[in-house]
Amino acid sequence: MVPPAPRPAAGALSVFARRLGLALVTLWAAVTLSFFGLRLAAGDPLAGLLSQGLASPQQAAELRERLGLADPLLTQYARYLTGLLQGDLGRSLYTQRPVGEVIAEQAGSTVELAIAGLGMTILIGAILGLVAGSRRSTALGSGASAAAGLATALPVALTGVLILWAAMAVGRAAPAFLPLTRSDSLLLPALALGIASAGALARILEGGLQENLEAPFVLAARARGVRRGLPLIWHALRPALPLAISFLSLEAALLLGGTVVTETVFARPGLGRLLVNSILDGDFPVVQGLVLVAAAVYTLTHVAADMAAAFADPRLRDEA
Repeated sequence: MVPPAPRPAAGALSVFARRLGLALVTLWAAVTLSFFGLRLAAGDPLAGLLSQGLASPQQAAELRERLGLADPLLTQYARYLTGLLQGDLGRSLYTQRPVGEVIAEQAGSTVELAIAGLGMTILIGAILGLVAGSRRSTALGSGASAAAGLATALPVALTGVLILWAAMAVGRAAPAFLPLTRSDSLLLPALALGIASAGALARILEGGLQENLEAPFVLAARARGVRRGLPLIWHALRPALPLAISFLSLEAALLLGGTVVTETVFARPGLGRLLVNSILDGDFPVVQGLVLVAAAVYTLTHVAADMAAAFADPRLRDEA
């Protein structure tokens, strides 16, 4: 007797369970590497306080004893993991405030910028990719393909400086546009962040369309009466969507890292500037908390993307 085929929901749940297990291992590895790496590479966590004259040797010794920094490294590691399981990220060495509060104060600005940047990525990348893939033999398609390549080649720092320079030039000619250059403006930083990823997304969509428009299943769809234009483009685009979704999941996580440069160029507050300042100050608990947040965002978005791709393409559920 032939066993029944697995149900789509069972395949999707299998993908989710496997990815969730890998996500937990990734989080543990990120926490462990950041904990030991910071201490073995930089040495005494309180050295920054002593070098800047913010604490006397006696005060540093008392603080080291109170924070348990004099204990063996493995004991500190076990205590740190226990605190994480209880939702305690520790306290900042400089302000003595809970790390969770310090990160939460800056997270809103970074999340806002990352979401806006991802929206720009999808908008610009989809337009360039669809035009380049569906009109590849025209000047418009060639121009879109060239623009996608240029966007991929330009680093975020250069793109941000060019956008800021162009906005200042336009603002001098038309003062109504000057508010766009303020540090609390979201449009220009999101544009700089989105352009950096839009080129790669456009390349994925362009390659998928060019390959699929000549595929037998598209020729069969045309024979069944599917009209040229958007219906046929959508029919050819669907097999390329899982790869695009996976790419966007990675970019959603990496955009948080990209905000380090963008927030610096546009003088915006956020997790990026907090990370840079914490590394320079040697504030280990804050750096560890930021690494944990970045790893959590990366793994969760990756799991969500795998689930979305499994529902979009039944072949991925069958392989689970």
